[in-house]
Amino acid sequence: MQFERDIIVALQSIASDGLTNFFKAISLLGSWYGFIVVFLIFLFFSRRFAFYFASTFLGGIAFNYVLKIIIDRPRPYETYSSIIAFSDAMGQSMPSNHAFCAVVISFFVCFFLVKMLDKKWAKVLCIFIMSVIVLLVGFSRMYLGVHYLTDIIAGYSLGVLFSLAGLNIYNKTRRWKYES
Repeated sequence: MQFERDIIVALQSIASDGLTNFFKAISLLGSWYGFIVVFLIFLFFSRRFAFYFASTFLGGIAFNYVLKIIIDRPRPYETYSSIIAFSDAMGQSMPSNHAFCAVVISFFVCFFLVKMLDKKWAKVLCIFIMSVIVLLVGFSRMYLGVHYLTDIIAGYSLGVLFSLAGLNIYNKTRRWKYES
């Protein structure tokens, strides 16, 4: 779609080395690096919670790769010569794995911290910070020229669905375990 190309071209019109490095770093938060750091932290506090986080994350990644094969949408920089690839990206474009990962990581971090934090302002701050990170990851993927807006939205949507399912199963099995 033309408007999606225009968004990326507009974002890249303000490109600089500093901005590109910033968005590459932000992009890492919604990747395997972000997953590993958060997984290790969860593992330290609760192996069970870490297991549900990893299962949700890995199951969603597998599902995303299947969708990428089925949808078979090329990356923006492969389709339009006016778009620069500021980052390496493998495979197809739709849905965005980074957007998916950012949402799953954020949902699980927020769930975990909101249960641990006592102050309402701290809970709100946690949710705000994680929401900003999710938005920045999506924005970074477009700026870097590797995803369209609809790729990001699809990744966010799948991330929400998988996170809600994973956390719901976690809650149900936790209650069941204590009730028996």
